[in-house]
Amino acid sequence: MTTEHPFEVRLRLRELPEPVEDLLVEQLDAIVSRFAEVPYVTVLQDAESGTLAAHRVVDQVRHLGGDVLAIDFDYVTRGEIAERLETTRQAVAHWVAGERQAAFPFPLPAIQAGISLWCWSDVVNWARASNRAFSADVRLMSADEIAMINGELAAGRMPIFA
Repeated sequence: MTTEHPFEVRLRLRELPEPVEDLLVEQLDAIVSRFAEVPYVTVLQDAESGTLAAHRVVDQVRHLGGDVLAIDFDYVTRGEIAERLETTRQAVAHWVAGERQAAFPFPLPAIQAGISLWCWSDVVNWARASNRAFSADVRLMSADEIAMINGELAAGRMPIFA
Protein backbone atom coordinates (compact mmCIF):
# COMPACT_ATOMS: atom_id res chain seq x y z
CA MET A 1 0.00 0.00 0.00
CA THR A 2 1.44 3.34 -1.00
CA THR A 3 1.06 6.40 1.15
CA GLU A 4 0.38 9.90 -0.07
CA HIS A 5 1.91 12.91 1.64
CA PRO A 6 1.27 16.62 1.21
CA PHE A 7 3.85 18.19 -1.11
CA GLU A 8 4.37 21.90 -1.58
CA VAL A 9 4.67 22.75 -5.29
CA ARG A 10 5.65 26.31 -6.25
CA LEU A 11 5.18 27.25 -9.89
CA ARG A 12 6.44 30.23 -11.87
CA LEU A 13 3.87 31.38 -14.42
CA ARG A 14 4.18 33.44 -17.60
CA GLU A 15 1.30 35.74 -16.77
CA LEU A 16 -1.70 35.50 -14.52
CA PRO A 17 -4.93 37.24 -15.53
CA GLU A 18 -7.07 38.14 -12.54
CA PRO A 19 -9.92 35.71 -13.41
CA VAL A 20 -7.40 32.82 -13.58
CA GLU A 21 -5.82 33.93 -10.31
CA ASP A 22 -9.26 33.90 -8.69
CA LEU A 23 -9.92 30.36 -9.96
CA LEU A 24 -6.57 29.11 -8.65
CA VAL A 25 -7.26 30.53 -5.21
CA GLU A 26 -10.86 29.30 -5.10
CA GLN A 27 -10.42 25.82 -6.57
CA LEU A 28 -6.87 24.87 -5.55
CA ASP A 29 -6.53 26.94 -2.37
CA ALA A 30 -3.41 28.35 -4.04
CA ILE A 31 -1.24 31.09 -2.64
CA VAL A 32 -0.38 33.64 -5.32
CA SER A 33 2.63 35.92 -4.99
CA ARG A 34 4.69 38.10 -7.29
CA PHE A 35 8.37 38.94 -7.38
CA ALA A 36 9.56 41.51 -9.91
CA GLU A 37 6.08 41.23 -11.47
CA VAL A 38 6.55 37.49 -12.11
CA PRO A 39 3.60 35.47 -10.73
CA TYR A 40 4.25 32.47 -8.50
CA VAL A 41 1.59 30.00 -7.39
CA THR A 42 2.06 27.66 -4.43
CA VAL A 43 -0.23 24.66 -4.02
CA LEU A 44 -0.28 21.76 -1.58
CA GLN A 45 -0.89 18.45 -3.33
CA ASP A 46 -1.19 15.00 -1.80
CA ALA A 47 0.83 12.45 -3.75
CA GLU A 48 3.16 9.49 -3.39
CA SER A 49 6.12 11.48 -4.73
CA GLY A 50 7.14 15.02 -5.52
CA THR A 51 7.14 14.23 -9.23
CA LEU A 52 3.56 13.00 -9.16
CA ALA A 53 2.51 16.01 -7.06
CA ALA A 54 4.09 18.36 -9.61
CA HIS A 55 2.42 16.61 -12.55
CA ARG A 56 -0.96 16.92 -10.85
CA VAL A 57 -0.52 20.58 -9.93
CA VAL A 58 0.76 21.59 -13.38
CA ASP A 59 -2.21 19.83 -14.98
CA GLN A 60 -4.68 21.53 -12.62
CA VAL A 61 -3.16 24.98 -13.13
CA ARG A 62 -3.15 24.54 -16.92
CA HIS A 63 -6.76 23.32 -16.83
CA LEU A 64 -7.73 26.54 -15.03
CA GLY A 65 -5.92 28.69 -17.61
CA GLY A 66 -2.48 29.18 -16.09
CA ASP A 67 0.62 29.20 -18.33
CA VAL A 68 3.25 27.31 -16.31
CA LEU A 69 6.91 28.14 -17.02
CA ALA A 70 8.71 26.14 -14.34
CA ILE A 71 8.77 24.69 -10.87
CA ASP A 72 10.58 27.12 -8.58
CA PHE A 73 13.71 25.90 -6.78
CA ASP A 74 13.17 28.29 -3.84
CA TYR A 75 16.77 29.39 -3.50
CA VAL A 76 17.78 30.71 -0.09
CA THR A 77 20.71 32.65 1.36
CA ARG A 78 22.53 31.87 4.59
CA GLY A 79 20.40 34.48 6.35
CA GLU A 80 17.17 32.93 5.08
CA ILE A 81 18.38 29.48 6.13
CA ALA A 82 19.07 30.79 9.62
CA GLU A 83 15.64 32.41 9.77
CA ARG A 84 13.74 29.37 8.48
CA LEU A 85 15.62 26.93 10.75
CA GLU A 86 15.37 29.36 13.67
CA THR A 87 19.08 29.51 14.32
CA THR A 88 21.89 32.04 13.93
CA ARG A 89 23.74 33.05 10.79
CA GLN A 90 26.94 32.02 12.54
CA ALA A 91 25.63 28.47 13.02
CA VAL A 92 24.80 28.30 9.30
CA ALA A 93 28.28 29.60 8.45
CA HIS A 94 29.80 26.79 10.56
CA TRP A 95 27.63 24.16 8.81
CA VAL A 96 28.58 25.49 5.38
CA ALA A 97 32.28 25.44 6.30
CA GLY A 98 31.98 21.88 7.65
CA GLU A 99 32.95 22.99 11.16
CA ARG A 100 29.78 21.60 12.76
CA GLN A 101 27.54 18.67 11.93
CA ALA A 102 30.48 17.19 9.98
CA ALA A 103 28.86 13.74 9.99
CA PHE A 104 26.14 15.27 7.81
CA PRO A 105 27.85 17.50 5.23
CA PHE A 106 25.86 20.59 4.39
CA PRO A 107 24.57 20.68 0.79
CA LEU A 108 26.69 22.46 -1.75
CA PRO A 109 25.31 25.76 -2.98
CA ALA A 110 23.22 25.52 -6.12
CA ILE A 111 24.39 28.95 -7.31
CA GLN A 112 27.59 30.86 -6.61
CA ALA A 113 27.71 34.20 -8.38
CA GLY A 114 28.94 36.69 -5.85
CA ILE A 115 26.57 35.14 -3.31
CA SER A 116 25.90 31.53 -2.46
CA LEU A 117 22.35 30.22 -2.78
CA TRP A 118 21.01 26.85 -1.70
CA CYS A 119 17.93 24.97 -2.86
CA TRP A 120 15.63 25.02 0.17
CA SER A 121 14.57 21.39 -0.30
CA ASP A 122 18.25 20.31 -0.10
CA VAL A 123 18.60 22.24 3.17
CA VAL A 124 15.42 20.66 4.58
CA ASN A 125 16.67 17.18 3.68
CA TRP A 126 19.98 17.97 5.39
CA ALA A 127 18.20 19.31 8.48
CA ARG A 128 16.15 16.14 8.82
CA ALA A 129 19.15 13.84 8.24
CA SER A 130 21.26 15.72 10.81
CA ASN A 131 18.46 15.63 13.41
CA ARG A 132 18.03 19.38 13.41
CA ALA A 133 14.64 20.23 14.85
CA PHE A 134 12.42 20.72 11.85
CA SER A 135 8.67 20.62 12.25
CA ALA A 136 7.33 20.91 8.69
CA ASP A 137 4.84 18.18 7.90
CA VAL A 138 4.73 19.22 4.27
CA ARG A 139 7.24 17.60 1.95
CA LEU A 140 9.24 19.40 -0.68
CA MET A 141 10.34 18.20 -4.08
CA SER A 142 14.02 17.36 -4.30
CA ALA A 143 16.26 19.48 -6.53
CA ASP A 144 16.53 16.48 -8.89
CA GLU A 145 12.74 16.15 -9.12
CA ILE A 146 12.40 19.87 -9.82
CA ALA A 147 15.07 19.70 -12.54
CA MET A 148 13.35 16.72 -14.17
CA ILE A 149 9.93 18.42 -14.24
CA ASN A 150 11.47 21.65 -15.52
CA GLY A 151 13.13 19.70 -18.33
CA GLU A 152 9.77 18.22 -19.28
CA LEU A 153 8.15 21.65 -19.20
CA ALA A 154 10.92 23.20 -21.31
CA ALA A 155 10.70 20.41 -23.86
CA GLY A 156 6.91 20.63 -23.99
CA ARG A 157 6.63 16.98 -22.99
CA MET A 158 4.82 17.41 -19.69
CA PRO A 159 2.50 14.42 -19.32
CA ILE A 160 -1.11 15.16 -18.49
CA PHE A 161 -2.53 13.52 -15.37
CA ALA A 162 -6.21 14.08 -14.72
